[in-house]
Amino acid sequence: MKPGEKVLIPPHLTRGKGLRGVGVWEGGGRGWKVDWLRLPHVEGLLGARLWEAEEARRWREEREPLAWKALEEVAHLLLPEQREDAAKSLQAFFRSLEGGPAGFVLANGTGTGKTYVYGAFLRAVEAFGLEGLVVLPNSDLAHQTEGVLRLMGVRAETATYAKLRPEEAEGKVLVLDEAHLAKNHRASDRGRRAWSAVVNAVFTLFSSATPFDRPWEAQYLFGPTRAAAVWGYRSHYELLEGFGVVLVEHPNGGSEFRFIGEVEDLLRFHAFLKEKGFLTRRLFRPPEGLVEYEVSMVDLPREEKALLSEVRRRLLEATRGVGPGERGLIMAQRAVLSRALLERFKLRAFFPTLERLLAEGWHVALFVQYRGEKALDLSTLEAVDRFIAEGDERQLKGLHVHLATALAGLSLHLPSPVEMVRERFSHLGEALAFYTGRESERELRRTKERWDRGEVRLLVATAAKGGTGLSLHDTRGGRPTAQVVLTLPWTASQLDQVLGRVVRVGVQSPVKILFPAARVAVERRMAEVLAASLRILGYAVRGGEMPVPEHVVQAFLVDLANVDEERFMRLVTQGEEEEEEEEEEKDPFVVSFQPRRRREERTPLFAWDEEEG
Repeated sequence: MKPGEKVLIPPHLTRGKGLRGVGVWEGGGRGWKVDWLRLPHVEGLLGARLWEAEEARRWREEREPLAWKALEEVAHLLLPEQREDAAKSLQAFFRSLEGGPAGFVLANGTGTGKTYVYGAFLRAVEAFGLEGLVVLPNSDLAHQTEGVLRLMGVRAETATYAKLRPEEAEGKVLVLDEAHLAKNHRASDRGRRAWSAVVNAVFTLFSSATPFDRPWEAQYLFGPTRAAAVWGYRSHYELLEGFGVVLVEHPNGGSEFRFIGEVEDLLRFHAFLKEKGFLTRRLFRPPEGLVEYEVSMVDLPREEKALLSEVRRRLLEATRGVGPGERGLIMAQRAVLSRALLERFKLRAFFPTLERLLAEGWHVALFVQYRGEKALDLSTLEAVDRFIAEGDERQLKGLHVHLATALAGLSLHLPSPVEMVRERFSHLGEALAFYTGRESERELRRTKERWDRGEVRLLVATAAKGGTGLSLHDTRGGRPTAQVVLTLPWTASQLDQVLGRVVRVGVQSPVKILFPAARVAVERRMAEVLAASLRILGYAVRGGEMPVPEHVVQAFLVDLANVDEERFMRLVTQGEEEEEEEEEEKDPFVVSFQPRRRREERTPLFAWDEEEG
């Protein structure tokens, strides 16, 4: 047999002993499907001779030294800490053949060179005799990743999450790059296919600086790798209960996770994963003084603040007397529309700061959430009728009636942030470039090369397109970089990924990170949610170390959200329900760690209900 093949262990051989931690039960009572390489371990579990186990044992004894030798052959391409993490990954792989979980989490921070780590790991795996498959967020990153893999002599194939077929991973060692993209296995087709691919693979390396924001999101790590079963738990639900997470069943159907523990439970969760040898974490800490963070307050014109406040007030009123389902959708659209309006308002107000940064010699990377021009005209009865008719066509007439009634008389025009920058900074000529997803792959590659050479002074990127995997740090020196995060994301994972574009191993020039913030209700709302998410990520994934300096978290909490530390810690651990005040200066937002409806679950009501990329 070949090392990537699977063997069926019939029920009469197991004698009633389950193999949940080793294999997968085949339907129809056929037996347990187990990787051929794990047969020596299965033989020990069953106390019975398996004739193919001896061949598998000899293979492993002969090939394991070759794997370690291959790792040594590429050691000169790695930093010392990268060599250590590649070795940890390989050790986890060999432990999995002896009954350990069929996976390992490479949770090193953004910019630490995880591609080099898993490239070295795959080189060793191929020397052992198995094929590799690397799954990437998009095709743009494939070129960059394949260059590293070829440098190390790795022959592994690459695929994207969008095109991954689970059967491709059968009998292979799987690497999920930016693995957090696969964590939503319940509601996302991408997550479901990734889960099945992990089940089919011999072993999976999950590579992500932010593998989960909250403990229950780690299900996609525990479930298909059989980790919970290996550690003696009946399910990953039972595992999570030990760390303050409960599954609440709703009377009308459905369920959701809630965190009812303390901060110490989050720290214990992190320590547990490390003690089990299931996770390694390493952060890039730039030299002191090289990176500066700044929360910059921007003043919006009174009329823009008034419009934003009016839209929010009307949509809040629209939720009175409607059912919980409709209320949730209206409130979701309220948040999305507020963010869309606010981004355009803030961008216009921040133009003078961008001009100042350029005049001071900074190379500016501006990250926005939206790229398109949008409009919603409800200024006339005819326009309202058209909007309701559109809702009828999309089987959303009831919701459109609520929304049209609330916003009747308004005409909202949202210009494209990309075009706003293009118009304001057209004098830069070729020194102005874009990385938004509307460009061809060839254009994106050329833009990246020109940025690396210092020819681009202002780069506009969407968080969806440029916020993951893209390396924008200066490795040559002489190109100070200012990164502007125009719109605060909802989660620490999203923020950490965006910040990892310029703060990376090998950065040679000063970096300035700016967060433009407006003193309006929706900004305070996002700041408080984000600050809580930063704390949870810091405790559960990083053992108490925050993705951004503490003074930035405090700026979000105190300067912007007006939240005292005692109340904030209560929100992190318990959550609470409050009625939102309607006045613009009194808009407390309570962080609830019940799972939000994710983007792919929401029903888009407005044309701008997508954060584009």
